[in-house]
Amino acid sequence: MRRNARATWVRFTFMAIVLVFIFWGIGAGVGMMGDRADVVARVNRDTIDPTHFRRAEANLERMYQQIYKDSMPPEMLKALDLPGKALDQLIRTSLLQQEAARIGLQVGDEELAETIQSMPVFQDGGAFTKERYLAVLRAQNPPIQPGEFELAQRDELLVRKIDDIIGAGVQVTDAELKEQYRAENDRVDVDFARVKASDFADQVHPTDADLQTYFDAHQEDFRVPERARIEFLAYKPAAFESEVTVSDADAQDYYDTHREKFDKPEEVQARHILLNLGPNAKDDEKAKVRTQAEALLAQAKGGADFAELAKQHSQDPGSASKGGDLGFFKRGQMVPAFDQAAFALAPGQISELVESPFGFHIIKVEAKHAAETPTLDQVRPQVVDAIKQDRSRDVAGNHARADRDKVVSGGGSLDAAGAANGVTLMNPPAFARTELIAGIGREAKLSDAAFAGAVNDIPDVIETPGAFYVFRIAEKIPSRIPELAAVRDDADKAFRKQKTEELAKAKADGLLATLKQQNTFAAFATANGLTVETTGPFTRAGAYVPKLGTQADLKKAAFELTKDHPIAPAVYQATGDAVLAALKEIVPADDAKFEEQKDTLRQQAIERRRGLVSEQFVNELKARAHIEINQDVLASLSETGTVPSRRRR
Repeated sequence: MRRNARATWVRFTFMAIVLVFIFWGIGAGVGMMGDRADVVARVNRDTIDPTHFRRAEANLERMYQQIYKDSMPPEMLKALDLPGKALDQLIRTSLLQQEAARIGLQVGDEELAETIQSMPVFQDGGAFTKERYLAVLRAQNPPIQPGEFELAQRDELLVRKIDDIIGAGVQVTDAELKEQYRAENDRVDVDFARVKASDFADQVHPTDADLQTYFDAHQEDFRVPERARIEFLAYKPAAFESEVTVSDADAQDYYDTHREKFDKPEEVQARHILLNLGPNAKDDEKAKVRTQAEALLAQAKGGADFAELAKQHSQDPGSASKGGDLGFFKRGQMVPAFDQAAFALAPGQISELVESPFGFHIIKVEAKHAAETPTLDQVRPQVVDAIKQDRSRDVAGNHARADRDKVVSGGGSLDAAGAANGVTLMNPPAFARTELIAGIGREAKLSDAAFAGAVNDIPDVIETPGAFYVFRIAEKIPSRIPELAAVRDDADKAFRKQKTEELAKAKADGLLATLKQQNTFAAFATANGLTVETTGPFTRAGAYVPKLGTQADLKKAAFELTKDHPIAPAVYQATGDAVLAALKEIVPADDAKFEEQKDTLRQQAIERRRGLVSEQFVNELKARAHIEINQDVLASLSETGTVPSRRRR
């Protein structure tokens, strides 16, 4: 078991019911308005309290971190504005619940029970068990009471019902689908030529006066950012594992709650011979390949060496040289047709022809491992390790908070407090907001706290996946504009870059004026000493143009060009160069593929349209509602983002 076992089992139980837990408890967290000053928001006569706002925000953060496998940069997390998303969703849910109550929608006990019992995370061996249900709720952090969860699930089902009613009449016509399909799949290919800024480098010779004028006009470009210096203690959970004890009962409870993570699924070791077949192969081509495959199948079943047949005839480049050996694989790792055939065979058996999107396969199973669930004794070291990691994190956090509180209350220095727990005080160099902190790395919460506080402040403990940080703000260095002499080289480079780009643009503008009159791009570009390149076909999606980068204006213009009017109407900038462009080819969408994809496209279009209708409906509810946002409470709750200011309606 890897040392990240704790993270793995927490992710399992969390993600299995994440959509319920993100905003679970909105019913329990919404009450009559009253005169409480600590509520996050009032939605008509209901309130959203801090507990449920905080839970919604925290669970959103956990969801995004799981999606990005715990590698999402802190800056991206901050840019997502999770407090705003959480509050918007809680308000939306409250409004829809109120509307559901107004029109008399209800969720019956039987419907609620059926929904909860159908959730795989609450099932053991495919069947719901009360013991499993209670264990999973108990394993959440913090633990969730069944009554709270059931109330949340009832509210969620109620919201789903009214969402279904709102979007029930949404339809999309075939004409609309085809228009959308063509808009998304039509492509154009564009010729372009660069007027290179570097070609004008020998024409730019800045004087001292030029640089001073440039520097004076662009001082903010040279600003030295504010910096902070801290001293910190890092309480790492691994350092406190010796303080954790795990009883037999603890191990048994953990094993019972997370048994699925120890399951060893059924595995098959197989070889195969693949004869490729393209997705658009015609019937005669398909018949020809099938005949070849049937001949190989006859040889394989007639006793020929399967591995040698695979080496000689298989068209799978990844396995042919290994005699077609794919190694062991679990259910679901191969395409469905292959998967189903392989797991139906016994060791030594050879399949009939199996057709997949890749072509025709002949499969031979070499070995099988049956599914098994190891006993607690077999996985006890992993179980104990996972529990220790979990509890040592709690111990580390408790020590960090206690030491911080002790120092803040006047009980000594950070150095002494850390030493008592074997934690060394670190003194990294000063850093700017966006820079790495030596010994820590990039940690947005810590950086934000360091720049928000005053010198000698000891902010609240910062929790990260790797450690709990207690730190003192040792120094704040204000932002400043340096003297030109200190940044002369940078100013010189910036000046030259600006001037060469201006000269390139001016030349390109002149060429474009002439080109529009001639309308023959390639010959004109070559005659003027420019090299013609081609982007290759691209669609309307996004702003990226191959070989030229982000070019929203050029992309829009390219789809408006015609054979009669092929010249792009403007000069575009790409990595400092000036770019002229012209239509090379229009590549229409493949209407045959539209027919193949129509059902999927229709479902996607309906879901999008239903989302828009639902959003419009909620906006109308908001416009009629009395909604108040308590910005003071939000400011005290939100650590990773700011909630947009909302006025009282």
